[in-house]
Amino acid sequence: MFPHPLGTPGAQPDRVFYSRWQRSPFSDEYLARMAMAAVDALNLGRGETTDFLGVSFSALDVVGHAFGPRSHEVQDLLIRLDRTIGRLLDHLDKTVGAGNYVVGFSSDHGVADIPDQTGRGGRQSGQQAADALMKVLVPALGRGDHVLAVAYTDIYLSAAADERLDRDGRLRAAAMNALAGLPAIERVFRAEDLEGDKARSSSDRLRRAAALSFHKDRSGDLIIVPKEDWLLAASVTTHGTQHDYDQRVPVIIFGASVKPGEYEAEATPADIVPTLAAVAGVHIAKTDGRVLNEAIAAPTETSKGSR
Repeated sequence: MFPHPLGTPGAQPDRVFYSRWQRSPFSDEYLARMAMAAVDALNLGRGETTDFLGVSFSALDVVGHAFGPRSHEVQDLLIRLDRTIGRLLDHLDKTVGAGNYVVGFSSDHGVADIPDQTGRGGRQSGQQAADALMKVLVPALGRGDHVLAVAYTDIYLSAAADERLDRDGRLRAAAMNALAGLPAIERVFRAEDLEGDKARSSSDRLRRAAALSFHKDRSGDLIIVPKEDWLLAASVTTHGTQHDYDQRVPVIIFGASVKPGEYEAEATPADIVPTLAAVAGVHIAKTDGRVLNEAIAAPTETSKGSR
């Protein structure tokens, strides 16, 4: 059983209770019951039009960050989540009919093992990155807040520091080298290195991965890429890198018009939306993903009415 208390003295549903409940298997179970209630109340899948039901079971994300992927807490949550998803699918079989709906299932990311447990890699704080930069920037710019914030892989500089790096190639190289010399850092990019379609389609896999996550108005002035098994956060574990343990996730589609089997072709979670749209006969604007045609069977009369 999930080894943490939910209640508080006085048995009141207060802020402490809801915080504990959110990171327990019971929040997922509640969400599944709400999804089943929505199916019933809205008569989903039993009308003349295509219905869409999206459900995000998020307790695993909270628990994984707090306790790590191999923890007792994650093990217990996954066992219970498997049962919870089973009950939801059983309800769809009963109300909509087995074979009359399509399910797309994936995850938004993977997760790193805890380096303190594996003995691989290690941890580096944002302060360490800021300190390394300040040793280079202070002699050139004088004392001041030249590093405004370090948010995981994103480093935000003051306008004066960023402008100086733009025009001073030697200082720029020194700053980049100071970061690259830290034990956790594999590569360092400037914001302009990651802008545009050329960066997003680069043959340099690290540049491409960083560019696909880059937002001109929100991302940092410097982007650091961690080495494998190194964490740049204070939480027990996290994600958001180019490494397989973060990027490899399941992509599962089953139900009406889907051919059972395992497929070797490359796929991403972005393929789920266009594939479900193709099965349902819904025309959508161009997306990042592709239709997984190899997994789609010719629609039958039953599947043409799939929801």
